[in-house]
Amino acid sequence: MRGEGPSESEPFLARLRAGDSQAFEDLVKTYQHRIYGVALRMMGSRADAEEVAQETFLRAHGALGDFRGDARLSTWLYAIASRLCLNRLASGEHRMARRRTDTVEMLRGRLEDQPGGDLERDEREAALHRAIAELSEERRVVIVLRDLEGLAYDEIAAALGLELGTVRSRLHRARLELKDKVERYLT
Repeated sequence: MRGEGPSESEPFLARLRAGDSQAFEDLVKTYQHRIYGVALRMMGSRADAEEVAQETFLRAHGALGDFRGDARLSTWLYAIASRLCLNRLASGEHRMARRRTDTVEMLRGRLEDQPGGDLERDEREAALHRAIAELSEERRVVIVLRDLEGLAYDEIAAALGLELGTVRSRLHRARLELKDKVERYLT
């Protein structure tokens, strides 16, 4: 779901800023699954992901008047969710994450190409999830936002408040580290 949709249009944003409850409900319906998905991959727990998603929308609701529209609305929501996840992870209360695409998808394919039945395939999938969970928070968040959520580099930079080069560097290092970890599980 890339590109500008009704939730990114100026009339919709004006309704949101004016406090239109139906517009906010539409915002939640449009983005709740994606925000929850990011939180789940970052936090590794459904309960924690639900809390982060709820907190994301509560914070967004309280700050809609300040939303200038410099970034896309979706990027702004990802930024809120990512910061909440990173803050929780940094507090030492949590550790984990999950999942796929680009490098992650390639690694998953290599895991699936290994001989064995469904149980062994599930174990290999779990190994991929463990490898992602072992990444540092700063590397995990860029893997999740780029390879799982499909955000562009500039969107990730805006969401995390980083320079574009920093995003590229972290993503490159994260992919190399993830590849090494998965290869350990394969041998």
